[in-house]
Amino acid sequence: MKRLIWLSESTASLFDAAARLWLRRRQRFLTPGAGSRKVAELTDALNDASASLQVQLEATRRTQERTHSILNAVPDAIIGLDADGRVALVSPAAANVFGHDAQAGAALSLADWVPGLDLPEIERRISEGLFMRASGLHVARFETNARRRDGTEFPADVSLSRADADTGLRYTCVVRDITEQRMAFAMLNLYSRALECTSNGVVISDMSLPGAPVFYANPSFYKITGYDPGDAIGRNCGFLQREDTAQPELVQLRDAVSRGESCTVVLRNYRKDGSLFFNELAVAPVSAPDGSVPHYVGVLNDVTERERARMAIAERSARLNAVFDLSPDGFVVFDAEAQLVYSNRAFLAMTGWNPVESADPISLCEFDLRFALLTDPALPTRSLAEVLESPEDTADTLSLLLPERRVLARDVRGQIDGKGETILFLRDVTRETEVDRMKSEFLTTAAHELRTPMVSVFGFTELLLNRPVSEPRRRDMLETIHRQSQLLINMVNELLDLARIEARQGKDLKRKPCRLGTLVEQAVAPFQGQAEAAKGGAERLCLNVAHADAMLYVDAEKALRAFTNVLSNAFKYTPAGGAVSVETLDGELRGAPAVGVRVADCGIGMSPEQLRRVFDRFYRADPSGNIPGTGLGMSLVKEIVELHGGRVEIESEPGRGTTVTVWLPLAPEVAAA
Repeated sequence: MKRLIWLSESTASLFDAAARLWLRRRQRFLTPGAGSRKVAELTDALNDASASLQVQLEATRRTQERTHSILNAVPDAIIGLDADGRVALVSPAAANVFGHDAQAGAALSLADWVPGLDLPEIERRISEGLFMRASGLHVARFETNARRRDGTEFPADVSLSRADADTGLRYTCVVRDITEQRMAFAMLNLYSRALECTSNGVVISDMSLPGAPVFYANPSFYKITGYDPGDAIGRNCGFLQREDTAQPELVQLRDAVSRGESCTVVLRNYRKDGSLFFNELAVAPVSAPDGSVPHYVGVLNDVTERERARMAIAERSARLNAVFDLSPDGFVVFDAEAQLVYSNRAFLAMTGWNPVESADPISLCEFDLRFALLTDPALPTRSLAEVLESPEDTADTLSLLLPERRVLARDVRGQIDGKGETILFLRDVTRETEVDRMKSEFLTTAAHELRTPMVSVFGFTELLLNRPVSEPRRRDMLETIHRQSQLLINMVNELLDLARIEARQGKDLKRKPCRLGTLVEQAVAPFQGQAEAAKGGAERLCLNVAHADAMLYVDAEKALRAFTNVLSNAFKYTPAGGAVSVETLDGELRGAPAVGVRVADCGIGMSPEQLRRVFDRFYRADPSGNIPGTGLGMSLVKEIVELHGGRVEIESEPGRGTTVTVWLPLAPEVAAA
């Protein structure tokens, strides 16, 4: 192109110089006057023509510069051919596309650049192309393979044009390297096939339209939901929720979309047939260059089975948690890293310590150290690590001092389900231990109590059988035998009564309306003789039955037994000359009217520790054996009174006697009145 510009300028300069030379030579032969005028006119014409030619040349130069700038800027290779098909022009971009510079490329034919594209092929392609009437060009466009300088071929988009006017360039060939375009198209096809083949549903919504309708959905979407393309395209995905729109996850989803953010939620969706499925929906914005979000992509994953399994696990966990929370046994769980992850309420009740609420994680070793502070140092126990080292011997007993004295049975299980978890099991066996101890005491006491009268019975009967005795002596022996036998019978009866009450739990109570005064009189009667026989006479028993006419709805025999046991203890533990008082009171039980019978003695009294254990079976405030008894009386009283809906209250101080109040509810008709 520059060569063409240079030839035009040279021609113009030569033309201008020749004209001026011719003009000077002509002036020699022209005569003055009219001839001078013609010379002047001719000179002016030549000057005007020269100036016009210079303007045209300048315009042509600027046009050529602009064309050259455009050619330098165009990334496509442009190759110009003359009428014979020879390369006459090569753009700078050809060096990038083909590896040939303009000078080297001019020596090649177009077929060297684009194999098979010789002049006949060019004419054939153009003849099958289009004629652009406005520009007068014949054009053709097609894709083929081009060849680089190193011999490698690449896909190319080729545009051919032919100018019918004689401009020096007959043919123009524009070659564009479409390697990246082909790769992008291949990747696009791959992505498209991947979307078509994925098991997840994929939808794309147009956010620029009202309601953000779906304009694309892959086959898996229809397979998961059961809908057809006509049912989904053009609609908002909200149709999958039907009427089930009160889902917190929907609010979370809308908030994320309104902020142009990604979000993943699990929604309850419904198929076309109405069946429920759980949809794990992940949405992400597709941003435009200007920062707007014209589209949103949603990926649906049917997680129904997973959610059902999760809910089943959650329900099972909830049931297990409820069992553990309601269990009287303590549980502590450590994970595979020996970190404490769970402890139940029973453990808190036993120890007063809730390790789960600790700000820092608690390891198994740290738990051991803290727990050891609660135990009795006089009774050392194995650490959990030591127990786990001996899996064949994991059960032992602990003695707690804090928050109160308790005896706990401990067992440890490690490697649960092969996951390395450890479970600590604790059971409060304080009562069982105490019962065992009391049973041992009872056996000792009962053996002593039974042995004494039985020895008397055996001894006196042996004397009566083997030796002659006088009638007065014989009668005295028989009375002793009778008295000791009665003591044995009473002891056995108490044991049987207590066992029967425990077993029946009040089912054998024979309730009927009873007058309180009658029950008190019957209970006091056996002891009035003792009071009259004792020194001090009437001072021994003081009665104040102010509520004698109060009606109770009780088993008279059982209620009488309870009153009798209380009075018996009062008389047994009151020293000679001491007074026992009996009075009645009015009050309430759980908001209902009630009446109380209070028995007070001036006996040895009880310490707080003794008072705490007074209702324990086989427990005796005086373990010396000087005062007869089995330790079952107050246990029997408590069982009988509580089965009647009542309550037993005891106040006592060492050396100052004991006061026992038995509260029983009034009969329903009396209470209603």
